[in-house]
Formats: sequence, structure tokens, C-alpha cells
Amino acid sequence: MDTLTAFSLDMRTLNFVMILFSVIYCIGLLLFATTQEKTKGIRLFALALLAMGAGPLLISLRGVAPDWVSIVTANTLIAVSFHMILHGMCQFRGVQAQFAHSFSWVVPLVLVLNLYFTYEANSINQRILVSALSIAVVTLATSFVVIVGKHRDYQPAVFTMAATFGFYGLFMLFRAAYTWDSAEIFQFMDADLVHKLTFLFSIFLTVASSFSMLWLINARQMDDIYALSYFDSLTNLRNRRALDSYTLALAEGGGKPKQSIIMLDIDRFKLINDRYGHVIGDKVIKAVASQIKGTSNAPKAIYRFGGDEFIIVLNNQTIDFALFLAESMRKRVAEHVRVDGMPVKVSCSFGVAESLCDESWDALVARADEALYRAKQEGRNCVQMASEQAQLIVNA
Repeated sequence: MDTLTAFSLDMRTLNFVMILFSVIYCIGLLLFATTQEKTKGIRLFALALLAMGAGPLLISLRGVAPDWVSIVTANTLIAVSFHMILHGMCQFRGVQAQFAHSFSWVVPLVLVLNLYFTYEANSINQRILVSALSIAVVTLATSFVVIVGKHRDYQPAVFTMAATFGFYGLFMLFRAAYTWDSAEIFQFMDADLVHKLTFLFSIFLTVASSFSMLWLINARQMDDIYALSYFDSLTNLRNRRALDSYTLALAEGGGKPKQSIIMLDIDRFKLINDRYGHVIGDKVIKAVASQIKGTSNAPKAIYRFGGDEFIIVLNNQTIDFALFLAESMRKRVAEHVRVDGMPVKVSCSFGVAESLCDESWDALVARADEALYRAKQEGRNCVQMASEQAQLIVNA
């Protein structure tokens, strides 16, 4: 028995399943979108699935509804649905809408050609050719959008979604080439396996793209949870929990790289809070954080230690580099921190320490804190280096 004959697919059943899946996934995504107000593109994508299912529904009415409904409107609606997906993906992945607008010519072209190949030169093959090529263009463009999107999404999910649209677009190109060399079809619902596979792959597209979108959204939520847990919301610096996690990982790893740390706090911060209020105080903290981050050679490992205190961790750096960096930060804060044009003079005091042989993290922090205290005693707005004598006091 011929392989294609043995592998039998009922197009009417596939058509019904596709319509059912489109409606179910549309409703599910629309309900899910109510909890994702900040995520753009979900609703448009969901409505596109509904339109994608509505097209085959109208096609199934062939012989019952007039041709302008079951052929022209149905094929145009399918083209609209894929264009909606392209728009939705542009929103979801952070690509400018102009890219999707550049494919707006596809829908009116599909409409005009379907009118022509229905009423002037009636041909199912030509209508399939128009539909396949138009869908191929738009789905391959959608795959491109998914790949180049600006959002830093989870890459396996991005690849899955891009591959889904890319595969579907390539299949549509194959379908167009196959139709070009095929005999004229006189009853679409009785067409051969390739056209039946179109419905099967459309179901696959609906399921796989919806799954990929949910996967991407879930990954974004996990990133948000991580950011809330390990980053300070006011300064966008890593927080105390992130520092504790870092030191724990360092201890469990067994390796103890040579470290220098810088501790600093804002001079007379309580006075700033009392005189100008906590709103201005928060702005001062934010401005100081911005300046220390913007200092040349500043590392990423800058933590808000608590209140107006910050700590900078320098791995495999000498005390000399730490002193140089601390002085650069001190000058930058003193010269550039301004808050709403108010005459708030802001300065910081710094304590610097370099790890000693077999010294614990807590002991290193204690010596840096001692150096910071001496900086306060020396008149503030200066940098002090911890002494090895402080380590002896800690261990005593």
C-alpha cells in the first residue's frame, strides 16, 4: 500500500480540532493576560489565535455560505491572524511596531488575489499558493522578530518559539512549491496529504507558540522574583541577601581569593533626613549609589549593606587599587551629587581593608568597618585603610 494512502488524515476532523484548540488557547491566554498587565502583546496574540480558528470555521461552510464568506473572508481572516501574531510578537519581544507595519501590504494583497481567483479565474490551487506564500512571509518575519527582540528573555524558550514559526514558514514555502507543480484541486476538503498536514501543523503552531509564550512569561517572572530578592529596589544595587549568598557560596566552594573591600556611608545622613525629610534622604542614597556605580573601574559587586552604608567587593585586587578606587568614588560623590537643586552638601567616608591569610569574611568586614570609623573620627569625607592591628583585636 502506498505510504501516503496508508497515512490517512481526515481534513474535516483536523479542521474541527484546529478551531477547538484556537478557541481554548485564546480564552486561556486572555484570562492569563488579566494577571499580566505589564506584559505587552499577550491579548493581541490570543485574539490572533481566535482569528486563526475563525478562518477554517468559515472554510468549513463551503457550499453552505456564499463564496465571499467561505473563501474570500476566510482566507483574508487567516492572513489577518498571522499579521496580528507578528504585531503581538513585536510588542512582546520589544521590537518597533514599524517592522510589523512594513508587512501590512500582505492582507490587502491576499484579499484582492482571493477575489480574483474566486470570481475572475476560479482556482483552488492559486488561492492555496497565495495563502501559503503570504503566511510563509509573515511567519518567517515573526521568527526573525522573536530572535532579535530586545527583551533579555530565557534563550531556550526564545529558540523554541522562533523555531516553531520558522518551521511553519518553511513548511508553507514547501506547500507553495508542491501546489505549483500539482494538478488542479476541485474539492479542497478532499485534497491530498500535504494540504491535510497544513491543518495538523497549524494545530502544532497554536500549541507550541502558546506554550513558548507561557514559558517566556514564567521565565520573566522568575527573573523579577530574583531581582526583588537580591537587588535593592531604591538603588538597583545588590542587597544584603545577595552579599550573604555570595559569601556563603565562597565559603562552600573552599576557594578564598585575595580580596579587598571598601565600606562607605554617607556623612551626617541622619541630619539630612531630619532637616530635609526621608524623601530627600532616599534621593540622596540613590544619587550616591549612581555616582559610585559610575566611577571608572568600579566593579559590579557593589552592595547596599544597609541604610546609608555600601560595600564594594574587589576580588584579586590589591589594597593600593582599593584605595585608589575609594578616593575616586569619594571625589565623585563630593563633586557631583545634587538632589533636586537643593543645597544638600553630600560626602562619604570610606574604610578599606585587604584580606589577610586565613582571615574570615566577618573579620575582613570588621576591619573595614574599623577603618570607616576612623575616617569619621578624622573629620569625615576621607579614606582610611584598615591596620593589621585591627585583625589582632578582632581575634583576641
